[in-house]
Amino acid sequence: MKFFLRLFFIIIFFSCSKKENEDLKELLYKLKFDISGNGTIDKESGEYNLSDSFTVTAIPEEGNYFDHWEGDIISEENPLIFDLNKDINLIAVFKLYPIVSSEIIKYDPKKIDNNSIFIIENGATTAYLIDKEGNRIKTWNFESKLGNDLELLSDGSVMGIFKPDETFFNFGGFGGVLKKYNINGDLTWEYSINSENELMHHDFTILPNGNVLTLVWERILLKDALDNGIKRESDLFAEKIVEINPITNEIVWQWRSWEHKVQDQDINLPNYGSVSSQFGKIDFNYYPKENGDIMHANGIYYDSNNDLIYLSVNYYSEVWVIDHSVSNENSSSSLGDLKYRFGNPSAYKADGERLFFNNHHPNLVELDPITKGNFLIFMNGYEDEQSIVYELKLPYNSFDDNDTLIPPDILWSFTSPDLFHGKISGALRLSNGNTLICEGDFGYWEVTNEGEVVWLYDGGGETFWRGYSITKEVKDLFIGNN
Repeated sequence: MKFFLRLFFIIIFFSCSKKENEDLKELLYKLKFDISGNGTIDKESGEYNLSDSFTVTAIPEEGNYFDHWEGDIISEENPLIFDLNKDINLIAVFKLYPIVSSEIIKYDPKKIDNNSIFIIENGATTAYLIDKEGNRIKTWNFESKLGNDLELLSDGSVMGIFKPDETFFNFGGFGGVLKKYNINGDLTWEYSINSENELMHHDFTILPNGNVLTLVWERILLKDALDNGIKRESDLFAEKIVEINPITNEIVWQWRSWEHKVQDQDINLPNYGSVSSQFGKIDFNYYPKENGDIMHANGIYYDSNNDLIYLSVNYYSEVWVIDHSVSNENSSSSLGDLKYRFGNPSAYKADGERLFFNNHHPNLVELDPITKGNFLIFMNGYEDEQSIVYELKLPYNSFDDNDTLIPPDILWSFTSPDLFHGKISGALRLSNGNTLICEGDFGYWEVTNEGEVVWLYDGGGETFWRGYSITKEVKDLFIGNN
């Protein structure tokens, strides 16, 4: 009897052991690794146990980088962590780092935006289109100096503000003549604002209907300034925006800052009132610069969705929002007062935190679908010698509220101990969500939303106005046609 019991337990034991071994065998899965390019994988092909966090790492050889995984799992993560609960084939794809020019001092091919950059040398006669490896695809050399903005259009033509041979007066960033050149370099249009009393300067933008908005300095005689409660010892030069029809060469709309002033110096003079409670009006006594350039607007952006103009006013450290939908006949009335303003409450004698200390390149995000419509600006930080790029959300719903002025919300910002220039410069959101930064006396940065610098272009001592992102379709117009 004992013999049969022992035999029974022995049979049961070996049956269970065999089942456990079969179960273990069922929990082994085949992994097959392949390599495309130059690199290795820290695991070998073979059988591996069931796992909910299997890890494999791709290791590139020198001069190469890991690009992505292919096969049963598509991913750019490295190391790659996944559930091992079936047989899997994986291919690690490595690519050679491209040869970059000497100007490129930081280059992360996996994180950069691949579109080309239109580079504008500040006040010079040169602009060029480069790819992210620093290769010049197209160079423009002009007879006249830029003053300052130049834009590359979708048909390969360029339009920009240029300096004339002579001016009656000028300040930093002066221009005088708008010119357009076709893709072959032929001059197809020009328009001049250069007289004893007016001078085009800095920036322009093209409206959807083809008309052009541009900035103009407008002379205000000393007597007129004094008669309006503005303390001066010489003429001043106020900001003015004009809209030009390039077909008829007519000015079809204008906005004059002079027509929207307030002063609290003399109750017996016109436009007397509280500066802080009339924030749609402009205090011409805020920055009494001796040479008369008391505002120094340096950037203009048109919001076609809301028919609004954003004006960067450097010496006020503000952005002014102007309603373009107001008719030309009414733009001089209170309907043409500032619709909104932000950056420096002290410019209208109000309390609140000052965000800007000089500023350039106002623009709304256009290329990135996730942050589209948010506001970007380069804050120069002249006093502290520290520049900051801000992304802001503007309170559009409060723009028509004449009683309160709600400051914008800061959504994102970027700075670095190495980022500073007190003049020019700008920032633009790219299609992949990165931000292109022009540091005027250095060159260009590209940074991710997490603040990682993934591309740096050192201009070698040149100064730069702005940089614009150019699509492959426009870039291809110049391939083989440099």
